[in-house]
Amino acid sequence: MKNNYRFIEIQKLFTTIIIIFLFSCTLFAQDDGARAYWNGRAGTNVISVQYMPAHLGASNSMAFAPGQYIYPNAETDVNIFLATWAHQLIIFNRPSAIAVNLIGGSVGVNVNTENLTPPVPDDPTPSVQFNQASSGFSDPNMQLVVNLIGTPPLRSVVDMLNYEPTFSLDIAGMLAFPIGQYDKDKLVNIGLNRWYGRIALPMKYHFGVFSPGYMSSFELTPAVWLFTENSDFMGHKLENKPLWSVEAHLTHDLAPGIFASIDMLYQTGFESEIDGNEVGEKLEIGQLGLSFNYQITDNVTLRTGYSSNVFGDANLETSAVRLQFVYSWNTSDVNAKKLMGD
Repeated sequence: MKNNYRFIEIQKLFTTIIIIFLFSCTLFAQDDGARAYWNGRAGTNVISVQYMPAHLGASNSMAFAPGQYIYPNAETDVNIFLATWAHQLIIFNRPSAIAVNLIGGSVGVNVNTENLTPPVPDDPTPSVQFNQASSGFSDPNMQLVVNLIGTPPLRSVVDMLNYEPTFSLDIAGMLAFPIGQYDKDKLVNIGLNRWYGRIALPMKYHFGVFSPGYMSSFELTPAVWLFTENSDFMGHKLENKPLWSVEAHLTHDLAPGIFASIDMLYQTGFESEIDGNEVGEKLEIGQLGLSFNYQITDNVTLRTGYSSNVFGDANLETSAVRLQFVYSWNTSDVNAKKLMGD
């Protein structure tokens, strides 16, 4: 009876808190999220919907925006909606996951146009302020995650009962498709008009008792974002060097179905060139945040979070909120519950 209870609790855990993959949206200032790379039972499906409003401000510094151009003295407001379908499976006898992300929303930028290169479009009212916005669908993306060490294949009930994780290492590869909304005559766009992707190495160390209500983890994800050139950036060629990032989370269960996390995200690099000429300096921004995960039912989870920059470039100000709804299921678990009369 004790093992049956433990299996039921663990299957609830892995069909609800595998909040898989923010994997990237056009708002690169957002992290993947706590417990995003926890390995789950093969056959688990996840549908996730997220809403993420964010604000980025720069005084005498530079702020990067969704179009991957460095805006000096700018205020950027972003509202992103992200819909994700993810599926856990076994590849090369290793726990893996594949995800597809659809992104939409709006971005608005208020820029001080003095010394802006290239010049903004002609403004009928002479001013050093320039306002522009874009809305619609952004570039969709796909990601594949494969565990390298630390986690056995989780195919069956027996695998779940015997699963006692300690340290694990995954590799994650993401590729975005440049088919989002893009106007070559606009400075501000929600689509990027170029291919880009990310390679990450999510690491997790589980400590404490691996049972709902008692679990804790430390998670570290170094990653690099790579970009091709945008050959039609208002008649110019825009290039960016790689964006390097390190994401960390310290998580702990507050009660069965509820956990909290202290979050950190550090990013640097991302220098811009327009027509081969360097524009601005490299990005350096460090954020801290808190997030909470609430398991509403066996299949429904709600996640909330907030983050803001606290170190790095002192002239940057950022704030981001995340509200995420997750529905997950596993056909084998559904059938098992029917047999158990639940």
